[in-house]
Amino acid sequence: MKKNGSAVKKGINLFVLILIISSIFTSCEQDFSEVGSDLVDNSNFNSLLFKNSEIDAHSVKVNRVQTNNSNVFLLGTYKDEVYGNTKANILSQLSLAVPDPSFGDNPVLDSVVLKIPYFSTAIDIDGQETIYELDSLYGNEPINLSIHRSNYYLRSLDPANNYDQQLYYSDQGEVFEQNIEPVALYTDENFVPSAEEIITTTPVVNENGEETNEKEVIRSAPALRTLLSNEFFKNLIIDQEGTSYLRNNSNFQDYFRGLYFKVNSPTGEGNMSLLDFSKASITLHYTYDYTVNVQNEEGETIVEEREGQRDLTLNFGPNRVNVFENDFNALPEDEKLYLKGGEGAMAVIDLFTNEVQLDSIREQGWLVNEANLKFYVDESVPNNQKQPLRLFIYDINNNSVVSDYTFDASTNENNPLVSRLIHLGPLSEDDNGNRFYKIRVTGLVNNIINKDSTNTRLGLTVSNNVNSTTLSKADFNPAVENLENLPNSSIFYPKGTVLKGTNTSEENTDKKLQLEIYYTEPK
Repeated sequence: MKKNGSAVKKGINLFVLILIISSIFTSCEQDFSEVGSDLVDNSNFNSLLFKNSEIDAHSVKVNRVQTNNSNVFLLGTYKDEVYGNTKANILSQLSLAVPDPSFGDNPVLDSVVLKIPYFSTAIDIDGQETIYELDSLYGNEPINLSIHRSNYYLRSLDPANNYDQQLYYSDQGEVFEQNIEPVALYTDENFVPSAEEIITTTPVVNENGEETNEKEVIRSAPALRTLLSNEFFKNLIIDQEGTSYLRNNSNFQDYFRGLYFKVNSPTGEGNMSLLDFSKASITLHYTYDYTVNVQNEEGETIVEEREGQRDLTLNFGPNRVNVFENDFNALPEDEKLYLKGGEGAMAVIDLFTNEVQLDSIREQGWLVNEANLKFYVDESVPNNQKQPLRLFIYDINNNSVVSDYTFDASTNENNPLVSRLIHLGPLSEDDNGNRFYKIRVTGLVNNIINKDSTNTRLGLTVSNNVNSTTLSKADFNPAVENLENLPNSSIFYPKGTVLKGTNTSEENTDKKLQLEIYYTEPK
């Protein structure tokens, strides 16, 4: 398809996506309606809705969060009209793909290429070119990007904690920056992530292992890709052949302690992108001399000098840390629910806070057909417009997802944008244009009422990937019992929102947070 058809195809894809989502919700509503109609027709049951269970919900500030428990990291600056500016920098170790390398005779470094993939989707094809769209880019204004050598040693094990995994946190940026070289290895004062396909060429090698004049074209998805200093990496690595520095990665990581990616936005605007460090690398391309025995025209064996080409790859890791700087330092003193990714905020929700009421419900033997928590966007908050598409809810006491997550029939492991739409309903609008998120907790509520399961405390966060259930350590203010972890899908996501809480003093009380329970009760 040509470029002039890209917009049409994108529109069709969006239409198909809407149809898929609509069909899922429609089928779910039909299933519920059919169940409800059967129960209503049965003279032994009544179909009812209960919205008066007592619940509590409040926000907590995320003071800092562990960020060395991931393969994806944020880089850049992000401006939020409600929560202010966020800056994300990265510190990473490097590892030799092949320890104790041999570079051959007279090695000459040709180029050093850094490549860190973005998250992107192919949306069109124009001849041989693939057209991509970046999936996790927030903002598109230029920022200053510099890459520095770091002198801070990232340990893997913590000697102060029984040599368990060393934890690194989002608030350690000041310490890291005190240990970087002032002169940058790379600078770009107008950095904006590009969605362009990356095209490279490599010489074609014949059956004898010799390079030919033909070139092979290699196409790859968008990435942060740039050249680094040949002189620096020649001194750092090529000239150290045979030394203890390169003998193994333990030695190498003590010798060369890593790179620090630093960003700045003088205007406050900018961009922030999610980078895939699991596939990141620095590749040293170099030539070397070697000799081979060949026969001349007289049939005599002679030694011939030739030039070969090799690569040495440096991978990022194993230790990598995201550090954040925020304007958001404290929660407002009100009953709204503040959710912000990264070093932001989350909500804590307690269901059935009235034990007498819960015991009364249990005694009536309800069959729970559906239970929902509906969170309305607080439109009274100025500039509360940039809403995340998805929220995530989890069991704080057990550090796990709830049963509704596990048994959601709409799970799509390949595409989190359209995954778990039944349990974690995406941002939606009612008939009056009010925006809301509907979180279905039928299994959880049914277990509490009918199986005497322990009432649990729930955590609510923003999410950039509802398929990710990994949790990392965090510190919160105020402290909450058993609350020690935060989902990674919230940590590496800059967006935020403000939702209505349980406050009954507001005029529009039907938009406050409530637990809706659709149930049937034997007569």
